[in-house]
Amino acid sequence: MPTEPARSPSLSLTRSRLIAALDVRPRSLGLVVAPAGSGKTTLLAQYAATGCGPVGWLRVVPSDAEPARALERVEATLPDAGAGLLVVDDLHLVEGTPGESVLLDRALALVREGVRVLVGTRRMPPLILTRHEFSDSVVVDAEQLRFRTWEVERLLRDVYREPLPADDVAALARRLGGWAAGLKLYYLSTRSQPLADRRRAVASLGVRSALSRDYLTRTVLAELAPDLRRFLVRTCVFEVLTAQRCDQLLDGDGDGQAALEELERRQAFTVSHDGGRTFAYHEVLRAHLIAALAEELGEHEARAWHAHAGRLLAAEGAALEAARCFARAQQWPDVHRLLDTAGDDVAVRGLDPWSDVLPAWFIAEDPWLVLADARHRINEGQLAAAVPLLRRAEEMFGGEPARSQCRSLRADVTAWLPDGPHWRGHWSGWLRTATRRHPMVVVGEAERLTGAADPLVRAGALLLAGHAAEAARVLDRWVPSDAGLVGLACRLLRAAVALAGGDPQAPAAVAAVGLDADRSGLPWLARLARAVPALSGAEADLKEAASVVEECDRLGDRWGALLAAGCAALARSLRGGPDVEEAGRLLDRARGVDSGVLAAWSQSLLALAAVRARLPDAEVEVRRAESTARAAGAPGARVLALAAGVPAGPGRAVGLSAVHAAAEHAGLPRAVVTAWVTPERGAAPDTAPLTVRCFGGFRICLDGEPLNWSPLRPRARAVARILAMHAGRAVHRDRLLDALWPDTDPATATRTLHVALSSLRRFLDTHLPAVDGGSLLHRDGDAYLLALPPGSSCDVTEFRLALERASRPGATGDPRGLDDLRAAVAAYTGELLPEDGPAEWVVAERETLRRQAADAAAQLAEAALRAGAEGAGAMAARCVEIDPCHDAGWRLLIAAHDRAGNAAAAEHARRRYADVLVSLGLDPAPAETVPPGTTVNVDRKIPPPRSPRPDPIRSRTSSGPPA
Repeated sequence: MPTEPARSPSLSLTRSRLIAALDVRPRSLGLVVAPAGSGKTTLLAQYAATGCGPVGWLRVVPSDAEPARALERVEATLPDAGAGLLVVDDLHLVEGTPGESVLLDRALALVREGVRVLVGTRRMPPLILTRHEFSDSVVVDAEQLRFRTWEVERLLRDVYREPLPADDVAALARRLGGWAAGLKLYYLSTRSQPLADRRRAVASLGVRSALSRDYLTRTVLAELAPDLRRFLVRTCVFEVLTAQRCDQLLDGDGDGQAALEELERRQAFTVSHDGGRTFAYHEVLRAHLIAALAEELGEHEARAWHAHAGRLLAAEGAALEAARCFARAQQWPDVHRLLDTAGDDVAVRGLDPWSDVLPAWFIAEDPWLVLADARHRINEGQLAAAVPLLRRAEEMFGGEPARSQCRSLRADVTAWLPDGPHWRGHWSGWLRTATRRHPMVVVGEAERLTGAADPLVRAGALLLAGHAAEAARVLDRWVPSDAGLVGLACRLLRAAVALAGGDPQAPAAVAAVGLDADRSGLPWLARLARAVPALSGAEADLKEAASVVEECDRLGDRWGALLAAGCAALARSLRGGPDVEEAGRLLDRARGVDSGVLAAWSQSLLALAAVRARLPDAEVEVRRAESTARAAGAPGARVLALAAGVPAGPGRAVGLSAVHAAAEHAGLPRAVVTAWVTPERGAAPDTAPLTVRCFGGFRICLDGEPLNWSPLRPRARAVARILAMHAGRAVHRDRLLDALWPDTDPATATRTLHVALSSLRRFLDTHLPAVDGGSLLHRDGDAYLLALPPGSSCDVTEFRLALERASRPGATGDPRGLDDLRAAVAAYTGELLPEDGPAEWVVAERETLRRQAADAAAQLAEAALRAGAEGAGAMAARCVEIDPCHDAGWRLLIAAHDRAGNAAAAEHARRRYADVLVSLGLDPAPAETVPPGTTVNVDRKIPPPRSPRPDPIRSRTSSGPPA
């Protein structure tokens, strides 16, 4: 039976946050559930293109409602070798049929067998909600699929190549609600048009969009019964829908709750975020329905209908929503009256809810809306633009409380402008003071602060001073109690510190803050959350930070641009950077916002860049940086300046000692300071200790200093990693070609390989000591190897050699053999090259080494258990940490706890063992029947589904010239 081939990603933006969301639990069923046009199929195709092995794609059709046909099509679509990824799209076409049950049951079975299964559907299948087997499923819904403002900006700029000004991007995202199909239709309808016409098209979306009318009619409204369509049109006047509101509006004509629940079940662009108490229509659908209401009733009657809804809402106490209904009815006195009664809420929520329903003249003459506009500018980071609006609102207000509110907010904002007054009437003023000079003084004085902002001010000031460890302690003691700006900022600072410390959970925490900031109407904080991941030093995150800097510059968010650029520069300082130009631009930005502390950090980064670039006036820059840091009271920046200026020669030891002493006083981690210190030049190359690490992450260090690989292209870096994991052993050219260019014709692939090898050789010759006067990169016929100089070490090599010694005849039970096993387990510090993910060239070797490390730990645990020695439990725990599916490791762990008389720990291990068995679809009974004193067979393994092994290397021929 013919099957559909795996789809290629359409022309759209690849959103890593969504791919990461689907990857949270790879051994669980993945569901993408959203209305039509939300980008479900695009996301599924992009995930399939990430290199997760062979892909099978099943597009469900109505005839799959018949179980036998559905099962036959699944089996025909399965990816080769029973592994990889199966995508089942459009499952809603067989909703409620036996075929749906068969498809979901088979999907669950495949997941247990090790096949990754993703399902795309418009509606959540009831079977998923009612059966506990599906409780561990990963779900991406319409809210997650919604394009955020920054994603819309990148889509228009990088994918469609037709960017818009920032205000138009925000309006487009707001009016389309981040709807993927709406964005695509907008692009198709305005493609190649002048900017002025594209901007007019954005403005017209607030009235009615012809580009979405046909799509909604065909994919949403056509599927509804006439009574449901009428219900949609008549109730579209409400922003928030409840059964009571709908019943009152329609005079009891029908059951409002039942209608709303049916619309949500059908994913008719209707959602509820509180379990069915309240509902909302998607922005695009609502705009379409409001236009349809006017066509159906006529303009006069439609306005009367909006006014009727406004009176109901006003009686209920929903003043702001009522005011917007009266605005659509063009009853301006009622709008003014309601704004006066709920002015504070208008000012807090900003201008976005009003910009599409009120004319510009009305906004300009109402003081509460002018104040809302000022808050909107503040939330965008446009502080200078907010000040005149605040001054104008103050002049327009008649009452003193409102005027005082404008004055106070203007004082808060003005303090953050260049040469602004020193102001501590608000917690933000304390933080602003810390950016000017002596942040540690602010830390001490901030102890007088009370309330939720205290930890934010103290942690922010500590980070400005460089005391990251103490800032982390302050944030760890912080108890979340504020869901607003203060709470989000504290969460972001805590995640940033964790990210800089290498916490693997930190990127997800940063992304969550970004999404919450976007939902809270704080775009400046959402942009900053996109830049913070640059602290990891990953190339993609550094590029994203650069995009944030450009975006902030376009919007006029000077502080956002400074902080985003600072994250990138700080990360590069730990990896051989930044360059002089980047540090100079950062210094200009810090001076431009009048931040003496950040200018001190920037000046020290400039000194470090000058030293690393060997500029003639580098020493002058170092002295200037130290002086600036002293004057600003920034101890961390001073440590950076001292580290940059550590001299070569006899005084180096004294200089290093002074740097580390200052770092300890400032609270900076020793590893950070070591990365800042410039390696001494002129050391004998054959005595320099060189270390190669592939377990737990790739790095090559000389004298403890990690190499900065950023000058090399990604493919050349990949060649380096392959050669490093086989250090000292030749790797054939065909193996490299199959690993990195499997789908490229041999001649082209060979030429590309030669270019990568040439650039890698130049890089190694420049940065690393040579072997016998030659290059570290050797060629042996058609093979290449990384030859390490004497005294060097490679963890993979040490691991393999230790296992070889331990497996020699007679080594079993020999103390030296046990020492070799301990050396092997110690060398295995994590997965082999985790940064290469599921790349076929590393998966098999990674699995082999992981299995060998777990076996070695199990053998050590067994030997300790038999000898009655200590350490059996620790080694057994290490075994199951390395390989959670190691049957003997679990049994040894249970036996070790039993032997030690630790009944609680033994029972806990049994339960964890049972959980592993259940997760693999196996009987958990063996875990519950491991009696004390059981003899354990170290060779026994749980047969789990493993990562797919790559196909054998295909033979290649090429006629390219030698490298």
